[in-house]
Amino acid sequence: MGSRPVLLGLALLAGPAMAADFGRFAYVMHVTAEEDPVDPAVNARYTQAFAACQNKARVTYENAACFEGEFARQDAALNAVWKGAFARITGPDHARLLAAQRAWLAARDPFCRTKSDEFSGGTIAPVVYSSCRVELTIRRTLWLKKLR
Repeated sequence: MGSRPVLLGLALLAGPAMAADFGRFAYVMHVTAEEDPVDPAVNARYTQAFAACQNKARVTYENAACFEGEFARQDAALNAVWKGAFARITGPDHARLLAAQRAWLAARDPFCRTKSDEFSGGTIAPVVYSSCRVELTIRRTLWLKKLR
């Protein structure tokens, strides 16, 4: 599962001109390539509940369920960090950040569907989809935490 970055906003809102409106909030979406190690900062965000689930998972659908559970936890963490980031940003950047976040949300699942489609027909496709959603959510959480 190779990493193919996608600049948000190019096709989601109103074409390439809209991406420029994101200003400093333009974001490149990517996931770790299958052959690459996971970024330590990303890896550190996975919960103990996820690790315990993975240790018990014996078949592919159980593994996918572990990622779905982790997605719910990571999405909650993202929402908490989002509130803080949105409160810190003021002025014209406030609207840009909101637009960028909405574009990111709109792009995340289709991006992951594209990744999982590379394995269409295989039992691993749901795991690829779910793991992609988790990783992108973690990466976005880390990115939002750094915003000033």
